[in-house]
Amino acid sequence: MTPFAHEGGVAVASFEPAEVEILARLASEVQDLLTNTTDAEGDAIRSSAIDRLLPAGYGDDGENDAEFRRFTSEGLIERKVRNAQVIIETLSSVDGFPRLVELDAAASQAWLRGLTDIRLSIAADLGIEHDDDELHLADGDLYLLEVYRWLAFVQESLIDTLEIHSS
Repeated sequence: MTPFAHEGGVAVASFEPAEVEILARLASEVQDLLTNTTDAEGDAIRSSAIDRLLPAGYGDDGENDAEFRRFTSEGLIERKVRNAQVIIETLSSVDGFPRLVELDAAASQAWLRGLTDIRLSIAADLGIEHDDDELHLADGDLYLLEVYRWLAFVQESLIDTLEIHSS
């Protein structure tokens, strides 16, 4: 990946084939996770990733939290699924490699939110709650940790580009 840069009013970066595949797959997995939040009986599926993506509104107050989720989760899920879809569509909207991605202001915001959701999901899978948690991961988690760190680089690159342009 070449880091994002501001060109002609848009944020531009290029991605290699493996990067496109990984990013599109992870965005799709977040969509699947968010659109399958209930089981066959209609009960909420609980997972650490869903809890990170759809956080509790009242901590340990189960009754109030259930009411909060009932009123907020549908709209939140729709926005998160839409953000992931923007990532997928952007990556598939151009041909060739390296894949040149151009993001206007709205797409940039969707990418930032979508990347955050992907990273939250991975952090939940890895058990990362604090910065130093990365130091205690098992060897089998190292690939996913590298993807997590790469996503942080992608996100930081986009943030830096947007901040420089807005100054």
